Amino acid sequence: MPYYKHTTLKTIKYKDAPSGYINITKWIPPFRKVKKGFGFIGIVAEDIKSGLLQCHECGKWYQQLQTHITTHKLNGKSYRTKFGLLSSTALKTKRIRLIHSKVCRASIKAGKMNKGNREGYGFQKGNKECANRKGIPKREESKNRHGVCDLQIMERIMELSRKLKRTPSLVDIKEEYGQGIISIMYLRYGSYIKYCRKILKLTPCISSHNPKFKNDTQGRKHLIEQGKISYKKNKLWKKGTKMTITTLFKKESKEAYYVGKYFKGSKDYKKKLLASIKKDKKHG
Repeated sequence: MPYYKHTTLKTIKYKDAPSGYINITKWIPPFRKVKKGFGFIGIVAEDIKSGLLQCHECGKWYQQLQTHITTHKLNGKSYRTKFGLLSSTALKTKRIRLIHSKVCRASIKAGKMNKGNREGYGFQKGNKECANRKGIPKREESKNRHGVCDLQIMERIMELSRKLKRTPSLVDIKEEYGQGIISIMYLRYGSYIKYCRKILKLTPCISSHNPKFKNDTQGRKHLIEQGKISYKKNKLWKKGTKMTITTLFKKESKEAYYVGKYFKGSKDYKKKLLASIKKDKKHG
């Protein structure tokens, strides 16, 4: 087994591995399988006994994938991109990495290798590997490390569902896993309700904080009707009166919160509200 200093090894069964097990120290299962290839997306399968790494393309095991992948007409960058690996992920075994590290340290100590200078440190402007990716999605390996890939999120929700014996609400998810997983679901899937219906195929559990609308059309219609009542009640047709979401609804009310969900924004909502009022006057 490869030697990992100050690290507790976590392993899983893997029938393709020479020993039958692979090391998953940095990653949290479950993982997505490669559709046309071998292994998992965002994972370099490392055999726990020999330390050999599996090629995602052909399924064979090697000490250095970097040199092997050229037979598949791939280089390090294209291979990592194709299989969701980080740019910093090594494509060589732990044994080879330790040998290279030892040689480099000895060369630096002997003054045979340039240590670098402060002018060369830091990211260049527009570097795709820095934290600000400018719309470039995260690699699957990064999601696997934090347990937030699509499959892992699904597994967490289903596990909580089995525990509660019902579809968990957002309040249940927040109490169990924290706010982060909710933010990720909204960014990827639009809303938790849509995620339940389209991905999990479950009837969403709508908490008491949410209006029970069957669809977005019903939600928009409800807000327009509530806006008409408030418009008339607060006499917003008078000249000089500024119509805002705050004057229509209380800031903490359900309606004020859901304007942003069912409309493009406050301007879009006010435009459609006034159009509806004008239409009622015409027919009335």
